[in-house]
Amino acid sequence: MTAEPKANRKARVSLTQFRELNVLIAFLLLCIFFYSQSPDVFLKPANLAVIMRFVATFGLLAIGELFVIITGGIDLSVGSMTALTGVIVATLMIKGVGPIPPLGIPLSIIIVVILAGLVGLWHGFSVTKMRIPPFIITLGTWLMARGLAAYITRGYPIVFESDFPFLRLGQGEIFQIPIMFIILVVVALIGSFTLNSTTLGRHIYAIGGNIEAARLSGVHVNRVRIFSYITSSILACLVGIMLASRLGQGTPTVGTAYELWAIAAAVIGGTSLFGGEGSVIGVLLGAAIMGVMINGMVLLNISSYLQNVILGIVLVIAVTYDTLRRYRSK
Repeated sequence: MTAEPKANRKARVSLTQFRELNVLIAFLLLCIFFYSQSPDVFLKPANLAVIMRFVATFGLLAIGELFVIITGGIDLSVGSMTALTGVIVATLMIKGVGPIPPLGIPLSIIIVVILAGLVGLWHGFSVTKMRIPPFIITLGTWLMARGLAAYITRGYPIVFESDFPFLRLGQGEIFQIPIMFIILVVVALIGSFTLNSTTLGRHIYAIGGNIEAARLSGVHVNRVRIFSYITSSILACLVGIMLASRLGQGTPTVGTAYELWAIAAAVIGGTSLFGGEGSVIGVLLGAAIMGVMINGMVLLNISSYLQNVILGIVLVIAVTYDTLRRYRSK
């Protein structure tokens, strides 16, 4: 028998080492299934734009979760932060604050991003300095942010005029590609470069793999973990701003269960809840699966209540698979 050509062996090895291959296959099969059920609608440009906006929403949140989860943490506040930042940015642009008149679009966005960064700093400080479990501190923020968003609006949305320039951010398209999706691609490229090609990225993975070993190796563990929480909060803020633009209003009801969708997207994409593993491309594939699932369930007229049931099933399966995979690798 002749030996297998070296080039073929390399190609086969690289393919089997592609950790997200199973996720990619699942995504393609899901697309084929929903296309077979709604062939006249699924591939229409308008429907693809809807899917891309879903992917942008969950992809950005999941990238933030990726940075936190790799370090061994969790951020349960991203859904509520989405609602709160959307409400605040709408308030600043339309109503202003007290004696301060409505602010311009750039200044309003900058203020909200700074506020979100301070929330992430608070999370990181609480986890690293005060030794509060990430689950508890971010759950507390989840409750406070949701309540504060409702208090600011008194339960009523803050609505933009239909011709308000800010709306182009969430509703506009460039060559039939939603601006939201373009922003996701830019953030994904930056996130991937940070994790794969910088010292900071190597430190993030090192902390998730073994936090004590990373500390003994000279890694500034606290700083890196704080950076991860700030990143998560700022990306949640970015989603809140874009959703306010997309919906044409800042509403306290947006973002419900988004933290679960984001975590599910990250875990489905190969991010380990035990820390130390995960990639941006995997997260994007996970978000794509979630986006196609939501869109497909709407096309099939599946009840919104059953959609939550399906989300729970998908999340349990993904976590179970991750646990079994980790156990078998030991």
